[in-house]
Amino acid sequence: MAPPDPDIDARASWKLREICPKDFFEQLQDAHHQTEDYNHLIARTINELCSFLSSTVMTPLIQDGGVAYYSDVLRTKKLSTNRASVNAGYYGLNQANRYLRLADVTMAGSQGFYIPRPATITAMWAKSRSTGSWSIEARKNGSPITLASVSITSSFGTNNVLDIDLDAGDHLQLYMSGTGVDHPIAVCEVAWRLP
Repeated sequence: MAPPDPDIDARASWKLREICPKDFFEQLQDAHHQTEDYNHLIARTINELCSFLSSTVMTPLIQDGGVAYYSDVLRTKKLSTNRASVNAGYYGLNQANRYLRLADVTMAGSQGFYIPRPATITAMWAKSRSTGSWSIEARKNGSPITLASVSITSSFGTNNVLDIDLDAGDHLQLYMSGTGVDHPIAVCEVAWRLP
């Protein structure tokens, strides 16, 4: 999830104060006795707020092949509204430098999470029962080249602003880099990308 934009938050707060003046709730109570005025006040407030939000925060959705996409302002590309979570782990003590398992199959070589359409890695996080430092790496197609890496300290680490593109047909693997790691678990969040 992208960090909140303070400018948008400030504009939204200002707009709410403009749309909902201090005496809004008093007006609401007075209008409640006259149903037509009450409904008009509520409708006007909702319409103005929705108009403001759609012009500043929201972006139109695009649909392609049954998938809804929006313009991600952080990554400046069109990404799906839904996400795929690639979950991997390894049950064992004192693990060192290894591919984690997906559905009990080690993700090495051509094994891994199959990417059926263009995609973007948007986040990764991992944890273990160890207190030492290690890292989780995203790799593809059995290559030892690291696409993205997250440092794990005090048994947990995360990065939710990643922007790593994958192609349709790639195999995504998660690799644990470090020694003495107990029961590592990792998640890689993937959004589908409109080319």
